[in-house]
Amino acid sequence: MTSDSEPEQVRTRPRFQPSTLGLVGVAFAAMAVTLLLLQTFMGTFRSAGSPPEPTPDPSIIATPPEGTARIMVAGDSLAQGSSGDYTWRYRLWKHLTDNDADVDFVGPADTLLDVNAFDYGDTSYAEPGFDRDHYAAWGASAADIAKGIGEETAQHDPDYLLLMAGTNDLVTGSEPEEALEHVRDAVSTARVARGNVQIVLGELTPMWGTGRDKALNNDVAEFNRGLPRLAAQLTAENSPVVVAHTAADYAPADDNWDTTHPNARGELRIAAAFADALDGFLDFGAPYPRPLPKADVGPRDPPVVEAAAQPGGVRLSWRPVPGATRYKVLQRRIDPDPDKRVVLPTEVDGHSEKRRSVDVDSLFSGADYEFVVQPYKGDDAGVRSEPVRVTADSTEPGPPEWVRITADRSTLVWAEAPRATHFAVWRRALRCEGDECEPRDGEGPDGGAGWQRMEVVNGDRRWPIGADDRGYEYVVVAHRDFVEGEASKPLEVAPE
Repeated sequence: MTSDSEPEQVRTRPRFQPSTLGLVGVAFAAMAVTLLLLQTFMGTFRSAGSPPEPTPDPSIIATPPEGTARIMVAGDSLAQGSSGDYTWRYRLWKHLTDNDADVDFVGPADTLLDVNAFDYGDTSYAEPGFDRDHYAAWGASAADIAKGIGEETAQHDPDYLLLMAGTNDLVTGSEPEEALEHVRDAVSTARVARGNVQIVLGELTPMWGTGRDKALNNDVAEFNRGLPRLAAQLTAENSPVVVAHTAADYAPADDNWDTTHPNARGELRIAAAFADALDGFLDFGAPYPRPLPKADVGPRDPPVVEAAAQPGGVRLSWRPVPGATRYKVLQRRIDPDPDKRVVLPTEVDGHSEKRRSVDVDSLFSGADYEFVVQPYKGDDAGVRSEPVRVTADSTEPGPPEWVRITADRSTLVWAEAPRATHFAVWRRALRCEGDECEPRDGEGPDGGAGWQRMEVVNGDRRWPIGADDRGYEYVVVAHRDFVEGEASKPLEVAPE
């Protein structure tokens, strides 16, 4: 039994390397068939042709164990889960314990797979507070499981074996009938270690987005059609084998986070099917309530984002979120001229070990922006970060130099100002008495009276002065987007 109340102990054994006992179990599998003949019907005998249709004995009654029921979940990645998952193991455990079932989940491992680093020792469960022990690993085929399940059954002594395997057999080219034979071997080998283990076989769930969905899902359907017949053939009076209809109503486009692996909705469907099988066929636990509860998908931990202005834009950074395979960044300008939140075209990958960051450029200097980071696991969007607000680079441009009028006194011109994006031309009338004119004061537009902004100039650094525009003083103010820089020194243009 493993839960978060115990000292952390990472166990990563189930790589399905057969030990001596595991090999003995495989060797005894053939003997197990003979032994089962004493317990079952002639329908369990496998001849060279197609097996006969099963004729299950309705008199077989499953008996729950006295005291604590030991449950071993065996399988592949769908049973192990990956970083950030609840897993269907958790949802089944919670359902059973909520219904007062006394259970101990057993097995050689208690970890997930880090979906980014492909590390089998990950412990970042969405909810770690449950009995996490299992015998499942990413990439395991039913053939792999059959090689090691004898040893694990002998060591962990489960009352119930919940086996969901065969996907990797089909994906790597095995025919459905071959995969079913591997499941048969796994059951037979487990019985060598414990003859009265009660077994629930899970259907394979369909796949989506593989590029060969039709062929694979045809194989999945054929495998699932053969599973009840296999269960009936293997059922013995003291060791029933039943089927959990995990594929019923399973919609991979909605219930998987990638091509194959269940998201929170898929986990619920799988757990509910196993719960129903345990209750309906083996008289253990309780049926899963319907309708199934709503389940939020995607990573559950929101990123905690830090933002810092830098030349040309903003840098956002955050620690990785468990299970996130990628991140999207949403941006909104909030002052001035608020706009709508948009998703930026750049995505950030979900590497688990390094702090994630992204540089956002093409921002208006001096504007206030709000950024949100949303993690995704595959196609499933998770919980967004809290908005983080930052002012884009507010470095002021320098004052325009060499403000003057052209020789024909028709145009105001000035030199380029570093970092300026546009310029504002200001003027105010000189104070004139007769032919003598002078500025009103020594102040520019920031503090002086009577200044008027005449025009905003983009591109060319020039502004035409008409005959009526003489008898004024002028300043040019450089702007960098929304950042106003210093004004130039005033230029007096006396009337002729």
